[in-house]
Amino acid sequence: MESTVNFLLISLITVGLVAITGLLYLALKLRSKNAGLVNELDLLRHDFNALCAGAVGVDKRVLRLEQRGRDLQQRQDNIEHRQKPTQRPYDAAIHLVQKGADAVNLVEEFGLTRSEADLIVMLHGMREAG
Repeated sequence: MESTVNFLLISLITVGLVAITGLLYLALKLRSKNAGLVNELDLLRHDFNALCAGAVGVDKRVLRLEQRGRDLQQRQDNIEHRQKPTQRPYDAAIHLVQKGADAVNLVEEFGLTRSEADLIVMLHGMREAG
């Protein structure tokens, strides 16, 4: 009976040692996997931070371009409002060309020279076609 108890005790100790060894192996494997995931997370954080920094730069450039566009529009509006009355027939001539008038109509309607009328038709008639 004593040998059976010894055998069972030795068997239990052996099974316990094998279980402990297996658990230690799994713990080491999990620790290694965890270290890899931590490194990957650090890389992703770095990439994310770089992406955010780039987005901020792009956002600033877009804001500057939008402001520049508004400034240019304001300048153009100011120039148009300051036009001399002698320039007004050109605006009306352009409007007529955009509606399909030709150079002869412009000469008759506004007293423009033929070369002025041809130029207006060439510049503003092409926009409608394109």
